[in-house]
Amino acid sequence: MSNKVFEDTERPVREKFQQLMEQGKPSGLEELIDQLQALITEDPDFLEPYLVLDEIYTETGKTDKAAEVVEKAFSRALHLITDDQGNWPDEIPWGVIENRHIVRAILHKAISEWEQRNWQDALDLLRLLLMTNPNDNVAARYYILAIRMGFTFKGFEDRFNKGGYYDSELNEWFDEHVNRFPDEFEWWLKYEF
Repeated sequence: MSNKVFEDTERPVREKFQQLMEQGKPSGLEELIDQLQALITEDPDFLEPYLVLDEIYTETGKTDKAAEVVEKAFSRALHLITDDQGNWPDEIPWGVIENRHIVRAILHKAISEWEQRNWQDALDLLRLLLMTNPNDNVAARYYILAIRMGFTFKGFEDRFNKGGYYDSELNEWFDEHVNRFPDEFEWWLKYEF
């Protein structure tokens, strides 16, 4: 059985997106939203603009719109990575820069499910992310452990988020508690990186 490794194609709109993000916010939030939507129109399968829209809508209290763009991004991500039977690839390497927007879209969906207390849906997605990228560049293992220990996403962020990043406290916490869930992590602890 061959190992199916997913690698997305180069997307020219990525450069326009990066320029938009580097130039800072335009004169108004509506203008930024319009520019992000224009990028989506240009390439609906480049998912970063959806994720920025999710953040904007969440910050401005438009939770229905946020959920809608996360769902669209997730649906497009699945369309890109799955085969005709809906099977995921064996690997979605984070080291392939073209894959990162897809991994982030899936992560946004998992966190959205977690925030809505759809524990099993969140766990299923996080497990798939960890299985397809055991190097775990997106912290899926920490989120899995937190859910298994009964944390809400807000509770997790309140405890571990240090202003947009996680520090060594999170690693120490993970190391202290990971062995409580061998069914979840035994394969990962044995994985050869």
